[in-house]
Amino acid sequence: MKNVLLIALMLCSIAITAQDSKGDRTESRKEMRQKMKDLTPEQVASLKTKKMTLQLDLTETQQAKVEELQLEIAKKRKEHFENRKDRKELTSDELFEKRSEMLDGKIALKAKMKSILTEEQYQKWEKGLRGKHKRMRKHTKKEGRS
Repeated sequence: MKNVLLIALMLCSIAITAQDSKGDRTESRKEMRQKMKDLTPEQVASLKTKKMTLQLDLTETQQAKVEELQLEIAKKRKEHFENRKDRKELTSDELFEKRSEMLDGKIALKAKMKSILTEEQYQKWEKGLRGKHKRMRKHTKKEGRS
């Protein structure tokens, strides 16, 4: 009987300890995201380019072109988030226009990346995008937002 009680007590303490560490990671991620929001578009572009260089083994010329493209994207994103604060309810036509612009931008990005990267690098980049979208979708389902 003592052994069963001791085992049950140990299992409860392990479960409590495991749950506490998850909260710490969540707080740490929130802090990191907040710090990332404060980066300039140039810093964001540089970091993303370096990450892509490591993943795709980019040449010097590819790095320069990708960094230029990433800088353009980072500036647009920064502007979008600044304008987002004072947005109002959108009509269905305005929403359609915004979504259409966003998708046009994604199509243009793919075309530019295809012209910069080799076929093998492009396939690897596309595969990474699909994985990122799957992770994001899975995360939003966990949070109950979908």
